Amino acid sequence: MSYLLRPLACSLWRMLAIRYQRDPWSGEGARLYGGRWNPPGQPALYLGTDHATAIAEYYQGLAKPGTLAPYRLAASAIADLTDGRGGAIDQAVAEAMAAPWKHIAEIERGTPPSWTLATALMGEGAEGALVPSAQNPGGTALVLWRWCRKGRTGEGAELELLDPDGSLNLHH
Repeated sequence: MSYLLRPLACSLWRMLAIRYQRDPWSGEGARLYGGRWNPPGQPALYLGTDHATAIAEYYQGLAKPGTLAPYRLAASAIADLTDGRGGAIDQAVAEAMAAPWKHIAEIERGTPPSWTLATALMGEGAEGALVPSAQNPGGTALVLWRWCRKGRTGEGAELELLDPDGSLNLHH
């Protein structure tokens, strides 16, 4: 299974948990607990291609406080796992989306198919992947595994927080 890696430049949205809103580039929560597209230990940022998807993915049916932040992305190696309409590009992605990843990881102590797919993509050099939204049907999310803050040296996609007042970033 191999997916085309391509450059991507776009605007994105991310809901920041209150505990991480002063470090809007942090993938610490995902690193600690894992996510659909990253096993524990692998930092990740989850963003929406639109604000409604970012909000839906963050809430996942539970009301909790958060801060919606806009970003701009410049990436060189993003895998597009969508069909362009918010659906899965193929059966492997559809199965990864349908699998109860938390149950597989936490109860069965197994490896969800989405982790297997993400690990393979990272091994091919992907900085991240566009994926169908699990919480907003027809929406698209972007998961980043390798990123750096715009203007800083680092490996991975360049991410710029659009925060002209500097109200979110205390780590200048």
